[in-house]
Amino acid sequence: MKHVHLAELERDGGSVFAGLEFATPWSRFDYWALEPGKVRVVAGEGEACEQGYVLMGGPVELDVGSFREGSDERKGFRGQSGAGPGFIIGPVGYEHALENLTERVFGVFHVRVELAREELDAVDPLVRGGAFEREALKWRDAIHGGSGQIATRHVLKPEDFHSPWTFLDHAILGAGGSVGYHYHDALEESFVVLKGEGLMTIDDKTFEVGPGSVTWQGIGQGHGVYNPGSEELEFARIAVAQRDEEYTTIDLHDDLSARRPA
Repeated sequence: MKHVHLAELERDGGSVFAGLEFATPWSRFDYWALEPGKVRVVAGEGEACEQGYVLMGGPVELDVGSFREGSDERKGFRGQSGAGPGFIIGPVGYEHALENLTERVFGVFHVRVELAREELDAVDPLVRGGAFEREALKWRDAIHGGSGQIATRHVLKPEDFHSPWTFLDHAILGAGGSVGYHYHDALEESFVVLKGEGLMTIDDKTFEVGPGSVTWQGIGQGHGVYNPGSEELEFARIAVAQRDEEYTTIDLHDDLSARRPA
């Protein structure tokens, strides 16, 4: 079971989970605090990887002014995320420069997923960004055998990525709602809590989560989250699949409503 809070992480940058060994092409999961008006440069020139950023605030501007190795001309790309928590995904094979356009500091999660080298020249150099918008969510009955109601959205789906990065999701659990206990084959994921409080269960260990909580669920690890309170629980989900494997979801028939921290 892996769970940290932003307050425990280094503001200048470092791995969210020290010593984490990835089973997918997910190769980096870092965190840093981005100061107002400051620019953070992320290496990637000519490298076969897809890099994106899950933002606890915003907007940020992502600027790419260099050129891919082997290219004959210099190209510039620029894009922004939305206001508030959201995301921005940079062009594959380029160095990225992120600037905080707000007047306050906020956290940034850096996700790096490896590509096959031969795939590098076949991708479009795009900047994609946006906010986690409540209005874009659709409410439905709880998923994976859970209780109550959940509002969800695949902000980015498999076809939106060049790498095995598979999902970036935004979700809100209503009061008394849960994502039921389940596990995935061939898929690693993390939950980042944006607002509210709840009870997360991973590998039969139940613990409290709140704003700034980050969890990690490896392949085959049972997990789910329950909102026992009267307020909504809002979170983002990051998921990366194993290359050339079919990921699956197996429900374990437990809505987690009876579980409490030991």
